[in-house]
Amino acid sequence: MKLMSFNIRHGLNNQEESNLRDILRIIKENDPDLVALQAVDSLVDKGKVQFQLRQIAAQTGMYYSYAVADTNDNGTQGLGILSNWPMEKTQVIHLPKTPGADPKVLQCGLIKLSRSVTFRFCNSRLEYASVMDRALQAAYINQMLVNSVQPVLLGMDMGARPNEQPYFSFRRNWQDAARGSQMQTWNEGLPGDRLDYIFALLNNKVRIKNYKVIRNYPDVSDHYPIQATIEFW
Repeated sequence: MKLMSFNIRHGLNNQEESNLRDILRIIKENDPDLVALQAVDSLVDKGKVQFQLRQIAAQTGMYYSYAVADTNDNGTQGLGILSNWPMEKTQVIHLPKTPGADPKVLQCGLIKLSRSVTFRFCNSRLEYASVMDRALQAAYINQMLVNSVQPVLLGMDMGARPNEQPYFSFRRNWQDAARGSQMQTWNEGLPGDRLDYIFALLNNKVRIKNYKVIRNYPDVSDHYPIQATIEFW
């Protein structure tokens, strides 16, 4: 199966125009089975709700789940999961934060792939403005998921590089799909600026086969989408 993670910049490209058409193009060209989307909005504009995740799901034919992280006068913003399989259960866990920081959440969906394989697909975006919050949230996500009975796949905009404290929470018990890669995932960054991740909880039923950074649409967002191929047996 193919798993994608992508911060879609609240539905706006680097020219502050709608990027939903290009997001659809990226998804259709790369054909992922699961997508973790970060920075997804559901906004009221001229009296109508523009629910970005539902629009993408309708065009791709995928099942979807939306997790609200924060609310403002115009609507909500948060995380979205797209899946080729229905989710038997979904869960939203609020992450710890320091006073004044934006609310952040962990989103998970339980998916039954076959009679013998049920797994959790999770998604998160950590606080970008505070190293302390990022480290606190990363440690909390690891604590919430590390003892899972089911295999866990996690897409995340961590906002931190592999040599920084938030990443350290995932070094012992998780497979990093891009381990050793210097390819940046922030499109204004330099080699080594890997801020986005696909992880699999260490489990003898799961193997990550390959990984890529999708770079042929550089203006769609300030992050590049990433994708990995996962095997269960």
